[in-house]
Amino acid sequence: MGVSSMKMNKILAVAATASVFALSACGGANNGDGSDGADQSAAKQPAAGVAPNTDPLPQPEVGQLYNNPQERDAVKDGGTLTLSIGEIPPNFNGFNIDGNTVYTTNIDNWTSPTLWNFTESGEASPDKDYLLSAELVSEDPETVKYVLNPDAKWNNGDQITWKAFETTWKTQSGKSDKYNPAATDGYENIESVKKGENEKEAIVTFKKSFYPYETLFGNLEHPKNLDAKFYKTGWVNDPHNELRAGPYKVGDHSKTELTLVPNPEWWGEKPKLDKVVYKQMESSASINAFQNGEIDATGVGTADRLAQIKDMEDVQLRRGFDSSVAVYTFGQDSPLFENDYARKAFSLSTDRKQLQEIAYKGLDWEEPLPGSEVLYPWMPTYTDNLDGFEHDVDAAKKLMEDNGWTMNDDGYYAKDGKVAEFKYVNFGDDPISDARARAQQSMSKKAGLKMEIDNKKSADFSKTVTSGAFDVIIMRWSQGDPYGYAWACQLYCSDSESNFSGVGSDEVDKMMKKVTTVADQDEALKLANEAETKALAQFGTLPLSNGPDMSAVKKGLANYGPSGWLVEEPENIGWEK
Repeated sequence: MGVSSMKMNKILAVAATASVFALSACGGANNGDGSDGADQSAAKQPAAGVAPNTDPLPQPEVGQLYNNPQERDAVKDGGTLTLSIGEIPPNFNGFNIDGNTVYTTNIDNWTSPTLWNFTESGEASPDKDYLLSAELVSEDPETVKYVLNPDAKWNNGDQITWKAFETTWKTQSGKSDKYNPAATDGYENIESVKKGENEKEAIVTFKKSFYPYETLFGNLEHPKNLDAKFYKTGWVNDPHNELRAGPYKVGDHSKTELTLVPNPEWWGEKPKLDKVVYKQMESSASINAFQNGEIDATGVGTADRLAQIKDMEDVQLRRGFDSSVAVYTFGQDSPLFENDYARKAFSLSTDRKQLQEIAYKGLDWEEPLPGSEVLYPWMPTYTDNLDGFEHDVDAAKKLMEDNGWTMNDDGYYAKDGKVAEFKYVNFGDDPISDARARAQQSMSKKAGLKMEIDNKKSADFSKTVTSGAFDVIIMRWSQGDPYGYAWACQLYCSDSESNFSGVGSDEVDKMMKKVTTVADQDEALKLANEAETKALAQFGTLPLSNGPDMSAVKKGLANYGPSGWLVEEPENIGWEK
């Protein structure tokens, strides 16, 4: 869809196009029908997907797998998987706000420690390749004992020990301004990380309780990252294979292409693929590349992209519920949007339903307007925290006039010789993204707000966001587990590096930080909803849509595609026998 995307929880990531592929797949028994016939218009979607010319498209079901799940013995040994990516990461340190992008996460998923697995419905369990167990050994003070796999080691030969937990805590806690983490949630609550009975055991003690603890230490850092200079700049254009630990490692890489190959130091199951190739390309290039057989999968979340692959043979269309939300984010340095009333006026002028119609036309997809940025309408824990907020141009104009703005003859407001104007930054060349920008420009004009569209390349997204060079931007926040309420402070707290709008308050900060001190989930959710309602009323951001996770893949690609909360073990991804 041409929406930028950021990952929430543990790693908060950014992506410049909605066609960026997330590795959210699950291994297991084949519970899908591999047929790609065009007669599959029933309401139930097979796990392997349907032919792209299926009409109407079947609806996904919450908690189901649509990634062609296959056991390892049904997957070939060897082969190459070639994918597109909006940006080869300029900074490979995903723990650093500057490197905290979906692109970096894509690479890390293949090459770095991931301590927790989640089922498609969101139930957590340790990834035994790295973590044998995690146990709450005390409630007062909250203390968790982690036991690492004795075989787990970094690629440079160093054992993965309790020191990795200590490093992750120290760089992510926010206690030192030497580091710039994407979020400090949970880590700031920790009192100490100490060695247990041996080097493979970490004892984490909290000074202030944090629940659920499974949301912490999802990924681990090599102790080298304690060097603050290295943490901030050492990963720039350097993936540092020696400091990784996964089934794959980075091979050749440049600004336009990155290759992953099996890691000879890996102690787990042998990776199925010989090679994974990421090619940097714009949205229009990726759909053409898929048609030409140059890449093996691509996002088809717009009618235009779907139409271009509808007549292709040996292609499967897979779609599920997207675990992300597209939001408008206002720039901290915007002369107009530094005013609370102006942000609210823009939000009132925005017809979110019209923007959804533009995005989903031709996709057989409808959804309610989102009222949360941390929980989604398809989740049982969801609450609409924007309930009652509606598109209202007259109310937008009244806000501007009540604050001293006068309508000029050209239809735009002015005050003290300055026009109510702002810059909307758009990325890539996706036609839906362009159509949405033009629609917003028209909506804003009706409210007397002058909007300039600034088009940039997809590869400029990270630089633009981290530099704050925008007045308003669409970004997509994505999360990897169902505990988004526990990470809400990452988006809304005034001291969070990931609060790109800079909008916040002491009241919201206190409310948000109280949420994770409550063990009972129902009570925590109640507090989180109260806090998010307050935060959204400040209009630092505006949630727009969730959408489907839709991708077209070459027939036979196994363990790859929409699968709820489950992220596939990368060594199991490959081609069916």
